[in-house]
Amino acid sequence: MGNSYEQLRRQLHPLGLRLRLRDTLWLTSRTLWIGTIGFALVLLAGRFIPLHNLSLLAVIPLILWAFAMIGYLLVRQLPLQQVARRVDSQLELRERLSTAIELHDQRDHDHHLLSQLQQEEAATVAQRLKPGLIPLAIDRQSLWLSMLPLALGLVLLWLPNPQNAILAEQQQVQQTLARVADELAQLEEQIAQNQELTAEERALLEQQLAELQERLRQNTGNREEALADLSATEARLQQQLDPQTDARQAALEQMARNLESLSGRQPSVRPDLNQARQQLEQLAQELESMSEAEREALAEQLAQQARQLATSDPRTAQSLSNAAQSLQSGNNQQAAEQLQQAAQNVRDAQSQMADQQAVQESLAQIQEGRQQVAQSGQSGQTAQQGQSGQSGQSGQSGQSGQSGQSGQTAQQGQSGQSGQSGQSGQSGQSGQSGQTGSGGSQADHLGQGQSGTSGQVDPNRPGRNGSGAGNERSNLVYQPYNPSGQPGERDFIQGQQGEGGQTQQREGEQALPGATNPSLVPYEQVFPEYSRSASEALDRGYIPPHLKEYVRDYFLQLEPGNAP
Repeated sequence: MGNSYEQLRRQLHPLGLRLRLRDTLWLTSRTLWIGTIGFALVLLAGRFIPLHNLSLLAVIPLILWAFAMIGYLLVRQLPLQQVARRVDSQLELRERLSTAIELHDQRDHDHHLLSQLQQEEAATVAQRLKPGLIPLAIDRQSLWLSMLPLALGLVLLWLPNPQNAILAEQQQVQQTLARVADELAQLEEQIAQNQELTAEERALLEQQLAELQERLRQNTGNREEALADLSATEARLQQQLDPQTDARQAALEQMARNLESLSGRQPSVRPDLNQARQQLEQLAQELESMSEAEREALAEQLAQQARQLATSDPRTAQSLSNAAQSLQSGNNQQAAEQLQQAAQNVRDAQSQMADQQAVQESLAQIQEGRQQVAQSGQSGQTAQQGQSGQSGQSGQSGQSGQSGQSGQTAQQGQSGQSGQSGQSGQSGQSGQSGQTGSGGSQADHLGQGQSGTSGQVDPNRPGRNGSGAGNERSNLVYQPYNPSGQPGERDFIQGQQGEGGQTQQREGEQALPGATNPSLVPYEQVFPEYSRSASEALDRGYIPPHLKEYVRDYFLQLEPGNAP
């Protein structure tokens, strides 16, 4: 009897698997609408909300539903008694299998002959049963209804999505943020290697730049959030700026030029503050070897430098003033100590200016990155074309204004030729302003309008103001810039008035309408110096990137070869 039961049990196992498959297919057909509706809803939401990888997100409900059905098939177990009853019902076996299982579960089944015979018969019947005899079933109505949201989702997936443009823009913004973060990382590395910075300022800048990089890299393309992060960091860096830095550096550079002149050397255009410090230390060592007159001259020079530095660098100014007072009182040792203190103040100022320079570079980099983020994902060509058109109109307007000035100047030159030779000062307005000395004028070619060129020279466009191509003086500009920084000395020679209001000329003097003006130099000679100074100012100062382009375009247009 035991063998009959075990045989029956082995035969029911594949039949149980067939029943589980039947149940799973039935449940699948009844619940497919859950996955398809989720598929359609995600695609529908993707047309109102920018969702990255929309196709992958849309199939997630279907995947989850499929995993649930597979889990139902694998995990759900059917008891042997339930399998026997369902097989009896499906195959119309009149409860033979279920009765045999039930009799086996009774305690006295081994002692009942009828029970033994019934189980043998059930085992014999089960041997003839195949799993394929149990039909599979699905709910066709529910299955067809589930196809409606599936078809809707496929249509939504095929139609153009208006959110694709926003997604492409976000992707470009994310790429721009990655590029900006890389640029900030390079700047952070440069700051870490800059030994001129103080340890506190270096650590603070590295921390701020590192935090900003982390936020930018975590951003998924949200332009507003990225701009807010950049603006917040920029605001914190602006609080670290000292508004007196540029004035302080200019004053110290001027002091360095004056010290170079005092030592008998040619003043540098952009002196190094290390040289200024070394010159102060050298003066402190040479005080004992100076004569009394040299000390008095040095004291006067130091007092003058102290007055010039009083506003921008009070500490250095105070040290120089104390050194001047000590020299005037004859205390050379105390004067040397004050000069050493001034040198130390210059060293401290140089370190502080290096800190400010690093902050300015960080600000410029962040603002440039903010501009890149603001323009990323947008059609910048139209805006650039509009700006180019405005620049062209501005350039035409500027040329028209220059032409008008040239015309007025030419008329003034002609009026100067028509007989107003006595009014040299008024005639000087049409050319270069001159001084009246010795009964004449120092204005160069005063009132000469017959050459076709204007008397007034436009320093921004030399050679444009007149039509005479052979006029050599049209390529001269006024250069007030003095590299030495020393104020020029004014010389005035009283003219000697002769009889009848006529002037007298001394022998050997130049008998030209006007003396040579040393302030007029060739345009090509001064342009590189001004252009180099502007480039250094752009690199050193905190100037917005879009304004830097205006300055570069301005000097590009001013190049001697670009003038038409």
